[in-house]
Amino acid sequence: MNLLLNRDQKSAALFSLIPLKFGSGVIFHLHAELELDDEEKQLMQKYKFAQAPLVLSDPIDDLKQAFRPALVLGLIVFVVFWILATFSTALSLAMLVTLVMTVVYFNTLRELILVQHLLDGGRTFHCDSIIELIHKEAFLEGISEYLRQVLESAKNWNDREVIPIKPLDKARAKQMVLSATRG
Repeated sequence: MNLLLNRDQKSAALFSLIPLKFGSGVIFHLHAELELDDEEKQLMQKYKFAQAPLVLSDPIDDLKQAFRPALVLGLIVFVVFWILATFSTALSLAMLVTLVMTVVYFNTLRELILVQHLLDGGRTFHCDSIIELIHKEAFLEGISEYLRQVLESAKNWNDREVIPIKPLDKARAKQMVLSATRG
């Protein structure tokens, strides 16, 4: 298994709606793809690993992060439409924009990486800084190593393994029994 990484950078606009940012700069792109040998491909197909999640972020944290910029946009819409229209129209539009943009930001911010994402042409990740890019590279390397070890374990799932359990001395055995019954 090989992890292929390609780096790129592009100038950022003065204003970006997704993610909500003000000010120009550089956006870094990291494209990651896994290259498998024939044996690894067979194991992927046999055990249906393609749809297995490598990374799942906490949806509550993602929702909190998504709500903040959506609320800012909702407040802006409220103020603008309160000046141009009635209070109830402004409030209704602000609530709608906040709700819709929370969903959009949630889907943008949510960190979900399936094995399939890294196999078929790879996936591009957007990073705001070189530091974030380096962290993402290290993170992708770590989850790729994890996947590699899972595939290695899959080679031997049909085998029988013998693990010898040696008896402990009397004092340690008593401690182990007591600790096991407490918790």
